[in-house]
Amino acid sequence: MPQLLYGVWDDIVYDNRGLKEYSAPALPLENFEQFNDGNPIEIFLSNRGFLVFSPEASLVHALWKHHERLAAESCGKCTPCRAGSPLIAQQLEKACRGEQISWSELRDITEQMHDTSLCGVGRTGTQPLLDVMRYFPDALRPSPDAREGGFYSVTTSPCIEACPSHVNVPRYIDYLKDGHNDLAAGVVLKHYPLAGSCGRVCVRYCEKACRRSKVDAAVDIKNLKRFAADTTIVPGILKPELSTINKNKRVAVIGAGPVGVTCAYQLLEMGYPVDIYEAHDKAGGMVRYGIPVYRLPKNVLDQENELVKEMGGMFFFSQKLGRDFHVDDLFKRGYRAVFIATGCPKGGYLGMEGEDTSLPGYENGIDFLEKVHDAIEAGEQPSMEGDVVIVGGGNVAMDCCRSAVRMTKGKVHLVYRRTEADAPADHQEIVDAMKEGVEFHFLTGQDRLVVENGKVTGLACVAMQQTEPDDSGRRGVKPIADSGFVIPCDHVIAAIGQMSEPDMLVDADGIACDRKNIIIVDEYQATSRPGVFAGGDGTTGPRSKGPSVLIHGMAQGTIGAHAIASYLETGSKPFIARERISQLISQGSLLGDSPVCGQETKPRVKMNELEPEERALNFNEVELGMSQAEAWQEASRCMRCYRILSVVTKSPITGTAV
Repeated sequence: MPQLLYGVWDDIVYDNRGLKEYSAPALPLENFEQFNDGNPIEIFLSNRGFLVFSPEASLVHALWKHHERLAAESCGKCTPCRAGSPLIAQQLEKACRGEQISWSELRDITEQMHDTSLCGVGRTGTQPLLDVMRYFPDALRPSPDAREGGFYSVTTSPCIEACPSHVNVPRYIDYLKDGHNDLAAGVVLKHYPLAGSCGRVCVRYCEKACRRSKVDAAVDIKNLKRFAADTTIVPGILKPELSTINKNKRVAVIGAGPVGVTCAYQLLEMGYPVDIYEAHDKAGGMVRYGIPVYRLPKNVLDQENELVKEMGGMFFFSQKLGRDFHVDDLFKRGYRAVFIATGCPKGGYLGMEGEDTSLPGYENGIDFLEKVHDAIEAGEQPSMEGDVVIVGGGNVAMDCCRSAVRMTKGKVHLVYRRTEADAPADHQEIVDAMKEGVEFHFLTGQDRLVVENGKVTGLACVAMQQTEPDDSGRRGVKPIADSGFVIPCDHVIAAIGQMSEPDMLVDADGIACDRKNIIIVDEYQATSRPGVFAGGDGTTGPRSKGPSVLIHGMAQGTIGAHAIASYLETGSKPFIARERISQLISQGSLLGDSPVCGQETKPRVKMNELEPEERALNFNEVELGMSQAEAWQEASRCMRCYRILSVVTKSPITGTAV
């Protein structure tokens, strides 16, 4: 833990200068030793105060650069911030040059910004300067021996930090409020091309973090993103800037799902030529074949992948790793790096005693959803006869049961061995499935298939009960004796897990995997073989809170792209300053949890959607989107909870700032 010299944090003053015995602050500083390797943190500025670790660092210079960032972020809609932020930055710059300024006037301006600005930029960005002027005014005198060092600043918010891709949510909402739908979509396109897809199926970590929920309800961030995409990207109005392919180092991406496509997209942005190899005949991966069209129409996905083509990305379809080529083949073709994003495309079965996976009426969820996709793609209405039982509690299980109610006039059941609260599926999916008539059996375990005349006729089940919490607080489940019963049915669909393809990689590829055939990668998505990187479910296994969630996977694709660029240019691992700041924020809870005051109640706009009775026996999209007026109304609920965090290091910061 670094030694804190002096500072203010949450209005508590710390001053260890001249003390014989160090007084350790009650602050989470365990991770503050260095910003990047060999480069100590000397000053840290945030909405909660400031911390100084080195007597040689220039605090007044740090405050000047911090307020330059604040001025750049000011939206200009309130006078205190619009007028005050550049004035403060100018005065601090003069102070850095040793010119005389009126500190009392500067303090008045800063206090006015802090007290009367309309959003977090002016209200919280000024906190470090106020704390310095109030408690350590002598530190504002420039010292000829002070060192400026490296400087990095980030503007963030709870919703941005909750998003694995760090999309600037308040900024695209600001653009929507101003009627600039194209600029709003452009903010998302800085991170990934699948804006409309993510706007439909994202699990909304950002909304869970939204401070608006302390007033009434979280801003509908997901559907605002969808609105921006649907009005600009999906109809083909908004085009990407054509990439200038100025690198002669070709990269191969294996897998055209969201992880691979995002990696390719980012590499193309950086000027690298990219070829994408895909086992299917179309791009999209599990987003195409695993998410039904009532949630995600495939024309949306097609247009997003078209963006990658327009940027210069080349797709090669029906090309499967391990069948049509190996990793060595790609290097022999001249590629300088490879990114593997093949996912876990095989569905798992229930593993019950005497289970016969070839029985008519018994299949896994992945195969089932792909058959549904193929039928709709061929212009057919998929259908099935009789009652259906789906086993599982994740999003794949929800997609299976909600698809089944659109395919049969029979009863659709879902069996899950834990409670509703334990189910890893997005809870809104469970709610929608219930609305559509799915009968849920929680705390119910599968026992065996009931088979007559070589066909499935039911699923034998057993009631479960929760056990006492273990040391981690998690409750297990166990069967209740003599509680068996049978759910009669004609189809059983196992939707409990996915697996990687065991024969995709061979020993000659030189890529280490674990016992479950999951590719082992480091924090920068690098595998054991130099030049080969990987991301997505193929590196973690399909988890409810991992890359199987779309936004997590796309974030891995971005990190992988920057790791590849660093490898190709320097042969070393990258340093991503934005990720390092987020690490500090997460580990130290640096954004804090300040109260929300003075906000009037504004009800969340209700999303237009088909009524449950209108969804039967068709795959029409359920959520119908917002109108322009509704999008403006919902965007106006954003409180713009920006926080500006700045770090000063001993030496200049090298690496990428994304």
